[in-house]
Amino acid sequence: MSVDDIREFLIDCLAHPANADKQAALGQWLHQSEANRTLYAELKQLWDATENMPVIPFDKEQGWQALSQQISGTSAHVVELKREIASSTREEAPGVTAPFLRRYRWLAAACFPLFLVASYLIWQKVEQPVTIHAAIKNTLSLPDGSSIQLQPGTVIKYDPAFANRRVSLTQGAADFSISPDEKRTFIVQLPRSTVTVLGTQFNVNVSGTTEKVVVQEGKVRLTTLTDTLILTKGLAGQVTKGGKLLQPKLSFTNEEAGTVATALSEFYLVNITLPDSTFRKKKITANFQNMSASEVQQVLNAILEQ
Repeated sequence: MSVDDIREFLIDCLAHPANADKQAALGQWLHQSEANRTLYAELKQLWDATENMPVIPFDKEQGWQALSQQISGTSAHVVELKREIASSTREEAPGVTAPFLRRYRWLAAACFPLFLVASYLIWQKVEQPVTIHAAIKNTLSLPDGSSIQLQPGTVIKYDPAFANRRVSLTQGAADFSISPDEKRTFIVQLPRSTVTVLGTQFNVNVSGTTEKVVVQEGKVRLTTLTDTLILTKGLAGQVTKGGKLLQPKLSFTNEEAGTVATALSEFYLVNITLPDSTFRKKKITANFQNMSASEVQQVLNAILEQ
């Protein structure tokens, strides 16, 4: 998360306390870590203090002392900034009238707190991304309204502010329900591939050296270094250890129905069943390319019942 993202997010929330959406996003961000709450509390104190800053005449020494107490751990920066401002205002420019200078000082006093807030955020240490190791099945709610259902053993990482709508899944399985946003894509970074969506539901499974993506609703783009595959509802994509995007083998010639059902179940990550167990040994020839899981089930049943 960049410093600009932190600054824009927090100052925007502080500047719009009556905006329900902004305050809801802030509440989710604060809930994510103690570090977030500490940073916000310090900034909120500084923000509130600016409402009581003196106007004309403005006592620079007294103002600096009051503001310095509000900023924990930044005294060295405050002193340096104070010296720079004092140096730049020590001499009045020739030919400038007193009323103009008084207006200038008033504007400087009014704008100074905002400048100090921005400087304070820049000096703050950038917060590290959140990493979640799911020990049990759990649902993660993201600031943009999307949700992720994590399976046990899943490891996922993301930036708390979530300005870039990106998560990284390094192992395990998860079901994603993405809030639509026409202006910003949602990205899931896998070890060897990238999933890009606008608004959809899909499952991601990273197991050993294999990555699988199955789309339940909408459309996603699965990308590796060399290949791209568009997946729609019911379709799945698989990436191998070397980053190879497999075009699924869903064409069968004289194969036992039980073998076909097992292969289809593994590919679509759903249970493709046979109408009757007596059909397991029946040989079939069929091509299931570009079909959804529900269409595959219907076609398989029709073939077996002929």
